[in-house]
Amino acid sequence: MSQIKSLTGQSALAFLLTHDPEDAHHFGFHIPLKSKRDSSYAAFAEADLVNDQVAYLTVKTTNTNPLEQEITVKIPDLKLTFTHTGSFQYIHPDPEHANPIENSVDVKGQMYLRGDASIVGEAGYNCQQFPRYDGTGNNGRISIDFWNSQEVTGVFRTDLDNYTYGGNTGGKWAKDL
Repeated sequence: MSQIKSLTGQSALAFLLTHDPEDAHHFGFHIPLKSKRDSSYAAFAEADLVNDQVAYLTVKTTNTNPLEQEITVKIPDLKLTFTHTGSFQYIHPDPEHANPIENSVDVKGQMYLRGDASIVGEAGYNCQQFPRYDGTGNNGRISIDFWNSQEVTGVFRTDLDNYTYGGNTGGKWAKDL
């Protein structure tokens, strides 16, 4: 059996953009979440701990052509709020056919921050909404990565569970009756 490898803070944030923390073990990784911290974490540098916090996303479209939105992410326990107001530097597929993030109010999610990263001040970000799947009745999962001029500082993901990427809960082969 291969050995579990601990991810650095930067690598952990990259992993968390598309996977849940519980999936790390399945892939042979360990993510040192502060919420699960115990004495075994003493060997980790503060930069490599991942501070996981409940956060809330609000999106309001203020103009459709050109696309402009107000995007807010609030982390109540840390008393921090990220806000974007206005247009976007990059729009996919193009500005004439923008595909905006769906409007929402206080959608619960998880914010992952590098242990020693300072996030106060100017921040770049990339926001993506994964498409909903037919029959799920919701708008899909949203992920946002944040960075400053030196590094990725955080990752936010909504808790909507209809974005599929594989899981580690196991399964069973059974004979058809």
